[in-house]
Amino acid sequence: MMPLSFALLIVYNAYYLSYFKRYFPSKRSHWLSYVAAIAISTGITAISYLLLDHRFVVYIIIGSIMLSYHWLFRGSHLQFLYVGTLYMFSLYSSRGIVISVYAIAFNKSIKEVLEQDTYYYTTFILAVLLSILSNLLTRRLIVSDLRARQLLYNREQLKFVIIYLFLQLVYLTLVNDGRFLGLKQAWFTDLYCISCVVGKLWLIFIFNHTSKVSELFEYELHTRQLEEQLSRQMHHYQSYRRFTESFRAFQHDYNNMMNSMKNLLQNQEYEQAARMLGNIHDTMHKNVQIHRTYSNNVLLDAILQDAANTCEGKGIFFSAMAHLPESISLTELEIVRIFTNVIDNAIDACDKVSGPDRFIKITSGNTYDWTTIEVSNSFDGHLLMKGSELLSTKENKEFHGLGLKIVKETIEGLGGLVHLDPDSEQGIFQIKLILPTSP
Repeated sequence: MMPLSFALLIVYNAYYLSYFKRYFPSKRSHWLSYVAAIAISTGITAISYLLLDHRFVVYIIIGSIMLSYHWLFRGSHLQFLYVGTLYMFSLYSSRGIVISVYAIAFNKSIKEVLEQDTYYYTTFILAVLLSILSNLLTRRLIVSDLRARQLLYNREQLKFVIIYLFLQLVYLTLVNDGRFLGLKQAWFTDLYCISCVVGKLWLIFIFNHTSKVSELFEYELHTRQLEEQLSRQMHHYQSYRRFTESFRAFQHDYNNMMNSMKNLLQNQEYEQAARMLGNIHDTMHKNVQIHRTYSNNVLLDAILQDAANTCEGKGIFFSAMAHLPESISLTELEIVRIFTNVIDNAIDACDKVSGPDRFIKITSGNTYDWTTIEVSNSFDGHLLMKGSELLSTKENKEFHGLGLKIVKETIEGLGGLVHLDPDSEQGIFQIKLILPTSP
């Protein structure tokens, strides 16, 4: 029975790894890395269950899962803590249900079930199968993969789920200790079973609630971004309309000016013709609005035009030329999510710098396979870091702190890369957005 239970534990670890693999960017993609992570976590789990007190085993296994996921994937400590506590609670509560049902079916106490090797390994095998089955049902009926991803990247709701999981684990370990207190067999077995079942049902309720809140939060973010997109497009179209109207007004007098110029040249009145050319040039610059083009993409050009107007009002030097190939697979919403967050961060960084040398510079480069957008801007040299993550210094971190995360999530979801290169000594912050180009 021991080899079979060990094999099923490997299956359980591999299942959870394959489930969460789709949510995290990989640090190591070679299959040997995943095999090593599964082997280490399985070995620690098996040794801990066999040799250590169950009160400590729970937290040792959570720590081993966190370490293995941190080694394989890019993510926050809170996200990896969520993975570890969910892994442990799912297995521990399933084991409690199976053991209590087993004790009721064979009219034995839970202590007797756990002390006999045959019962012990049989219940463990069934617990692994129940844990996988309950996870599959939750994914199918309650929390879809999309809603699970939104929950994983909502810090506040994730904290709520983790606190619940920890409280449940502490409670179940305390209930599990009741088998040593000589309590009435039937009463304690029923209590243990009910506690584990109710814990799982409450987790489903909490998953449903927090995923809905995360979904609404994501919807609010999308709504704000779409409003910003519409506002930028309106500014862009209004700017283009002013350019068109001023050009039409100039064109109205253009034919008369050219006829007068033609008569002056035919009469060899070159000095007057030269003065008229100067007048035409001055009129062109005074009366015709200059419409700059920053990109070959209409929406991106609107975003950059709006940024240029903002920078002009703030006294920030702005230059941009961003070329997006037609083959690049970016939706309009993805363009808004990426570039508005990057540019807003750059403008905010420049606002913290005093002096006339503030700037934002945007350039692009294209190869057959990749498009690189580089955004450089002034900053005060101060960065708030947590591990490898750049944090927002604004008060409303619930929205502003998500800017760079949204950019990274969007680009890495497309198979691209985001590279940060802050130079505190020079006061220059550079971010490179590397996007795959579909040939």
